[in-house]
Amino acid sequence: MLLDHIAYLFQKFFYNFSWGAALTFVFRTLGRITAPVMSWFLVQGFIHTSSKKRYALRLFIFAIISQIPYYLIHSSSGLMAQLNVIYTLLLSFLMLCVLESPLEAVPKWTLIFVLIAFTIFGDWAFFVPIMVLCFYLLRDNKKSLLIFYSIVSILVLASDITILCIKGYNWYLELWQAGMFLFIPLYLSYNGEPGSRAAFHKWFFYVFYPLHLLVLWAIVRAISLA
Repeated sequence: MLLDHIAYLFQKFFYNFSWGAALTFVFRTLGRITAPVMSWFLVQGFIHTSSKKRYALRLFIFAIISQIPYYLIHSSSGLMAQLNVIYTLLLSFLMLCVLESPLEAVPKWTLIFVLIAFTIFGDWAFFVPIMVLCFYLLRDNKKSLLIFYSIVSILVLASDITILCIKGYNWYLELWQAGMFLFIPLYLSYNGEPGSRAAFHKWFFYVFYPLHLLVLWAIVRAISLA
């Protein structure tokens, strides 16, 4: 995630050097691991948490906190009105809560589709909740999970390439989206055991996400004003 955001924010500076384009491509490719890892962690958190209410509340609070630095780093782009990825993760978590609720099938899936639809306002709209559903519903079927995830990854790559072509850009400029497939070896190495419950590991991501955005914005701002 950090490498991806560095590449996104500093690419106009990187391109002043011969190695800039290659470094941007590498960083953005590695950054594609972020969304599936977040989605996988969310599912594992949902399964293993001692309190789903507190988990949802944490996501809600940090979605609000993170919106300010998220807005700042996108203030010069058309994404400035978009909500950050923790908002998308929150809706995906609520989707799992609905999925496990005693509601009848029709209202249950109607509400799930509504939650997925509202992710359109957030980062990684649609794809994160779809990955979360994939990881949760197919958690006991590794082969089916990998097939479905691969299809989602192909759709991400194809949609971005299609958008580029429509805008008149070269199709290969979005090939770094294929980095999503790097999640597969990480998934295959997972032993199925819950992770550490230490406070540091519990809170690190929540703090790191808005903090690193704010620091990167400050650095870009300082360079621009220099």
